Amino acid sequence: MFTVDDLLPVCARAGLPLVHDVHHHRCLPGKIPVEEAIELAAATWGAREPWAHISSPKGGWASKQPHIHDDYIRPADVPQAWLGRRITVDVEAKAKEQAVLRLARWVAAQAKPRAA
Repeated sequence: MFTVDDLLPVCARAGLPLVHDVHHHRCLPGKIPVEEAIELAAATWGAREPWAHISSPKGGWASKQPHIHDDYIRPADVPQAWLGRRITVDVEAKAKEQAVLRLARWVAAQAKPRAA
């Protein structure tokens, strides 16, 4: 397994964009915090829309095996840096399309202005 720290220089040398996997980053963080890694990975895409992966750990982050994907994505696992940004996100969840629909509804609700 490689960290974002490992992959950014390789991508730069090869002229390739980095697909950031926020779940794997949290499992093996390296030296770069998630929010900073998101910005650095997005920059590798140039004018193109960045692409990323997300999943939530089955049993939560305190479970014995946080690398195992859950049925759905927990809103708390969505990086704040993604909200309001144009980005393609692959949802890695056992409930497949239902997980995508649930996540899409949550993201849309975040974009709506809130009453004071």
